[in-house]
Amino acid sequence: MKSEKILITGSLGFIGKILVNEFKNIDKLILIDKKKNLLNQKNFHQINLLNRNNLEEIFKKNKITTIIHLASEIFDDDKNVYDYNVTTSRNLILMGEKFKIKNFIFTSTFSIYEKNYVKPILENETPSAKNLYGKSKYKVETILKKSNLKNYTILRVPIVVGKSRSHRMGILFEMIRNNFPLFLIGDGNNKIQFIQVNDLCLIIKKCLGLKKSNIFNVGTKKSFTFKENLSYIIEKSKSKSKIFKINYYFGILTLNMLIFFKLVDLNYYHKALLTKNIVLNTKKIFNTLKLDLNKSSRDILLENYNYYVKNLKNINNIKSGSDKKPSLKIFNIFKIFSRFF
Repeated sequence: MKSEKILITGSLGFIGKILVNEFKNIDKLILIDKKKNLLNQKNFHQINLLNRNNLEEIFKKNKITTIIHLASEIFDDDKNVYDYNVTTSRNLILMGEKFKIKNFIFTSTFSIYEKNYVKPILENETPSAKNLYGKSKYKVETILKKSNLKNYTILRVPIVVGKSRSHRMGILFEMIRNNFPLFLIGDGNNKIQFIQVNDLCLIIKKCLGLKKSNIFNVGTKKSFTFKENLSYIIEKSKSKSKIFKINYYFGILTLNMLIFFKLVDLNYYHKALLTKNIVLNTKKIFNTLKLDLNKSSRDILLENYNYYVKNLKNINNIKSGSDKKPSLKIFNIFKIFSRFF
């Protein structure tokens, strides 16, 4: 119907920018972000979701039928991440109830899981998050389940990678590009989940027609080990980097020190991703939406590495957001170590 309107929060974020471009009919979108509209997005409103009054004005002026809630604070702001994510999401859910929207799509996270898992994680697995970001997302899931919204979908999203997203992933890419040795904490046989951003946007659009309550794990159908992913990129890129295993306890101690002294652009949760198995079972969403996504974790990582290398000049000019080049303070240390390998 022409009268239908889709509200997208976080429209200037990494996922938001790409999702907006995926919609052919931009006129049916209402876009919200707390940042300035430097991309000149159409139908854009710069508001902070903490301000319920400003948010309500948006709903009063537009016949919003669907909410796609992407906006959130992430690990970079641990002091405020929990309260901000929970409060802003609650405000949005309240607006959805008040104005009787037809559908609510929420991007949650696999960061609600933080243990070492032997098998791929099912949707009914009890959360184990210690990090505030994961806890905030699960709290929002709980609020959604208790709400009066008739139709909603929760997508538990793993690490989202895309051709333009170099932040943090760029640390790994820089090491391979510069032929530095790569050190694995332990044996490197742990697996972590990825999703290509364009595939995630496709999934979000497919969820628009779903009814009732849905919770889905999202990610690639095939995940390789950390060591296998690295070996594949090194081989295909013809890098001279070599992989070395280091003692688990020594590696954890070293990584903790690098994080503490801010020599590497990571935090303590990222440490878990480097050492544990955190892979989601995605059979439910593949079967429900009849997805035909065949790229594996190593395929999408190689694709993004090649883009990074070819577009390094442009990436160097990006100063903010998840598209920017990562902090490379650690590289001075790696240059010293690389002389011995």
